[in-house]
Amino acid sequence: MESSTLREQLRAVAHRMNNGEGEARAVLGWLSQAGYLQQGVPRAHGGSGTRLWEAVQAIAEVSEECLTSGFLFWCQRVFIEYLLHTPNSSLRDLLLPDMLSANRAGATGLSNAMKHLGGLEPLRTQATLSDGEVVLDGFLPWASNLQPGRFVVAVAAQVDEQRALVAAVPAEAEGVQRSEDLQLLGLQSSQTATVTLHHVRLSRQWLLAEDAHAFLARVRPRFLLLQCGLPMGLARRALQEATAKMQSAKRVLQERADDLCQQWQRLQEQTRQFAQQEQVTSETLPALFQTRIRWVRLAVQAVGLEIEATGGAGFLRESDTARRWREVAFLPVLTPSATQLALQLQQAGWTE
Repeated sequence: MESSTLREQLRAVAHRMNNGEGEARAVLGWLSQAGYLQQGVPRAHGGSGTRLWEAVQAIAEVSEECLTSGFLFWCQRVFIEYLLHTPNSSLRDLLLPDMLSANRAGATGLSNAMKHLGGLEPLRTQATLSDGEVVLDGFLPWASNLQPGRFVVAVAAQVDEQRALVAAVPAEAEGVQRSEDLQLLGLQSSQTATVTLHHVRLSRQWLLAEDAHAFLARVRPRFLLLQCGLPMGLARRALQEATAKMQSAKRVLQERADDLCQQWQRLQEQTRQFAQQEQVTSETLPALFQTRIRWVRLAVQAVGLEIEATGGAGFLRESDTARRWREVAFLPVLTPSATQLALQLQQAGWTE
């Protein structure tokens, strides 16, 4: 599938994806067929052989047309990233082909874990380990890309005071309960729900990592970088639309538009530099946090400018401008939220 054809398809379903009438499975299938899910994945593992930066750009391209589709892309792609970094090669060999082909849906239930890693809250899932299996009990208040009966969700669980692990939990495991979809302001077709784990028994083959803290610290920079593609794409489209529509208001809006475009260019370059590094170190991680915060704030400002430039037509519910306004409202609360990242920076005493 050509990139232009994919963009047309995403544009055509954007409103349905936003209001809950879209089909997540079909969208992920398109992304696989177009080679987007394979971006940033080594050829040896069935990917395109490109780097992480190409995956970030692919998520931005999709988000430019439909943020719901971009978010589903991110969910699937970050689960793929977990499989690329797990020491459990048998689990990678089992799941990765189905993730790349979108035959399975990858859900990241690590919102709680990322907050835990930042010292913001305890883990909500407990694990009991024996020689051959792990038993999980807990609750995920928010996870997305939960295609009924077809998902695998990554879950961090506390073993004891010192240890935590990360497991891949398949939808068909006994004791896994998925709620009805949560009612969201937008992104309603993202298949976002709660997951309850009641005495879920899994073979240790399903462990992504026996050391959750080391695993999460390794994947967190890539988790954040892939997220940057969401506001990158949405802001780009909003700025394009604002510039095209300002007309008679150009003399009062153009300066703001120019400033936001310059910010976009600077953030894109910063993100590219991070994505091309082999590893984001603890010394540079705060700067990545700041970049992620700035992307979210820029996207909110860009859509606000588009609303001003569009005028009353942008307030019509079925307009693309109104859809982007609902979409951008999600970005400040996407875990780790801009506020949570800022709090971690403050607690660490980090200043630019």
